[in-house]
Amino acid sequence: MCVISRTIAVCWAILLAAVPSVSAAGPSTAADALLPYLQGDDPQSRSQVLAVLKEEGRSPCQALRAYAMSPKSRVRESAVRVMNDAACSDFEAYSGYLLDSAAGVVDALIDAARRRLMAGAVPFLLGCLSDRRQIVTGEGSWSISERAHRALMVITCQSFHYDVTASRDDQRDAVTRWRQWFLARRKLPRDEWVQEGIERGRDYARRDYGPHRLEGLRLLALIGPRALPALREALARRPADLTAEVACAPDEPPRPGDIVPCALVVRNASKHPLAIAPPPDGPVVRLSQGDPAHDQVPSARGSPAAGADIAEALDAFADRVVDLAPGEVRRFEFNAGPVLLSGRYRLHVELDDLSSRLLDSSKTGAAPRSAATSTAIEAETMLRFER
Repeated sequence: MCVISRTIAVCWAILLAAVPSVSAAGPSTAADALLPYLQGDDPQSRSQVLAVLKEEGRSPCQALRAYAMSPKSRVRESAVRVMNDAACSDFEAYSGYLLDSAAGVVDALIDAARRRLMAGAVPFLLGCLSDRRQIVTGEGSWSISERAHRALMVITCQSFHYDVTASRDDQRDAVTRWRQWFLARRKLPRDEWVQEGIERGRDYARRDYGPHRLEGLRLLALIGPRALPALREALARRPADLTAEVACAPDEPPRPGDIVPCALVVRNASKHPLAIAPPPDGPVVRLSQGDPAHDQVPSARGSPAAGADIAEALDAFADRVVDLAPGEVRRFEFNAGPVLLSGRYRLHVELDDLSSRLLDSSKTGAAPRSAATSTAIEAETMLRFER
């Protein structure tokens, strides 16, 4: 993190609370039962740390503070993640790590702040918005700035038009508004933060300006289940508002063994903005000859995720949501084929739409159903493979 961001974080920490210092000596390494596990970077190693601390009768929130002085960044990161796993929700417990420059440690702090809804972490997170370093893991990649922005929205239930692609002046204005909001409301019950956030998200989602509308939809999703009624209100649409068709354009009539480039073309046919939330791996595609129930030849770019509970669905929606202006078209490319035999094939395409599933779940109050339901965006056409 840059020096300016670190300075902001430190100044805010001093303003909000007196933070106890960590002993410069750090933990003793002479017979440290925790150190071998802290050098690992997997959940199993972290669970072993908790098991050892439980056996010794020590509090993880206190015992792991001393590892902020470890010379190894992996140990420091693991210590923060174990504190998170142990539900350490007082941000002062992490004070020794706030000036750590290792990207993994900063990412672990952001994750802990978000997961434990630590209001005291807001100044630190505001300082992280300028950190553009990328974190790459087996689960994907993201920037520290993106992670901090999301955590701020989850914790405060607010958003002030911060955009990493905006000018520095616009970014500074957004941070200033967030800081002023926090100073004025940091002592209020979280309930009031939630209610204000729902109204703010509803206001943004009603605007004609696309980026603000999208920001409002994401904010409502990240606030969580309490904002679900407002989110459903913003997502409401009639069946005829959204149209879909399959378009295939082979260079010449395809033959068995050929792969045909196609696209699912989704259009907003209404006179107002609409939101969809497609999966990152695209549509599910099936080719069938004769009876659609038999002889199906899958040709998909992945498959939709199984049904999840409401909180998980809302979190996924915040990542997937796409706003379509009136008349706007989105193309989802895929390949059809190959097939073994010549003949006419029915090409059926389904695009899981998480926004439809959230709307559908309101009828029963249940969690969203799996994607293999009428809530998917569907279309089909016929393909002829010649000899």
